[in-house]
Amino acid sequence: MRTTLATDKGQATDNITGVIFDMCGVLVDWQPKRALEGLFPQEAIDDFLAEDDHCGFMYFDDLHDRGTDYETLLPEYEREYGARLGLMMRAYAAHADRALIGTMPGMPQLVADLKARGMRVWMLTNWGKDTWPAARSRFPELFGMMDGVVVSGLESGGIAKPDRAFFDLAVNRFGADCGRTLFVDDSPFNVEGARAAGLKALRFTSAQRTRAQLGL
Repeated sequence: MRTTLATDKGQATDNITGVIFDMCGVLVDWQPKRALEGLFPQEAIDDFLAEDDHCGFMYFDDLHDRGTDYETLLPEYEREYGARLGLMMRAYAAHADRALIGTMPGMPQLVADLKARGMRVWMLTNWGKDTWPAARSRFPELFGMMDGVVVSGLESGGIAKPDRAFFDLAVNRFGADCGRTLFVDDSPFNVEGARAAGLKALRFTSAQRTRAQLGL
């Protein structure tokens, strides 16, 4: 089945036959602070995960997403940021699955509704290879509905969103029709990367809005 996608301006684009969803922030609620709560003072956690990334969490998390495992990353992080922050990064690595606190409201039903209409549904996620088994085991029903999943940390070459090569790999792996496939992600950088790769793309804000944009 095809569905007509409405843009933010209310105009229609080409019919969509498949949807590629991001995982964190779209299908699954990812709250990295949850991995450290109860282990460190809240002030220290807030500082470690500050938006300006002065503690380097997001930088090293990106390296992890691109295939470097924590066994290699943790000593490097400790050398650069010291033992105190190194202890926090080690704690995060050990409890990364705790950051996945549940499915995003309304998203499992949206996926089920798309599947019921005969559409193909896939997942494309930036996530590390050594913590992937624990993450995947958390949501068996959700993952069971996917027609395919591509994980950055499991691929060679250090590719991840928003790299063009990562989108191209996913499209080929899924056997998707690029011009009739919608990509949904909460990151504007990833949305732009998908568009540059020839996909239709929407920035996710809620299941309700995505449902409306898909005309469901």
